[in-house]
Amino acid sequence: MADKTDYYAEGYQFAALEDARQAQVEQKKAAYFASRLEGKSSQNMLAVYDKILDEKIFVTPVGWAYIMQLQEELRAAGVPEESIRPVPLYVTFTHGDAEDVRATQRIMPTRKPDRSNHKFKISLLLNIVLVVMVLAMFLIALKSDNPNILNYRKAVLNEYAGWEQELTEREERIRQKEAELDLEEPEEVNFE
Repeated sequence: MADKTDYYAEGYQFAALEDARQAQVEQKKAAYFASRLEGKSSQNMLAVYDKILDEKIFVTPVGWAYIMQLQEELRAAGVPEESIRPVPLYVTFTHGDAEDVRATQRIMPTRKPDRSNHKFKISLLLNIVLVVMVLAMFLIALKSDNPNILNYRKAVLNEYAGWEQELTEREERIRQKEAELDLEEPEEVNFE
């Protein structure tokens, strides 16, 4: 008796329902390819065969059987053996702890375009713009007449120097006035 977990499709027994359904779908795909390739040239058949392998269209034994049939048709059509690629199987058939068998990656990740160089260029450009802006701000601050953190000492010293010069001038005028007044000074009156 068959176990409840066994599923059958196209003469194969599968352990999972999804695998059995996939096998049925692949049988339909194989029939479609066979109808489309009927009477086509060997070069067209080879191109379709290569495309089937590249796209990994068949992943169950049902699909692999069709690929093997297509290989035989290509050989019969006179296609050189070295032009017919072998069927890649992306599954492991040994189970358990075999020392010589290593797990390989079943699905190769697609390479994404390397955008790190593009991001680096944008980052570098933004950093250069920011440095130019900071230098411009420092230049404006240095050239400004208003006191700020960069030129406050100079501004305070200039202000004190201006006050000192103004006081010196006033003192000089006062001394001149005193000198004029000393010459015209009346004699002191003594009230004793």
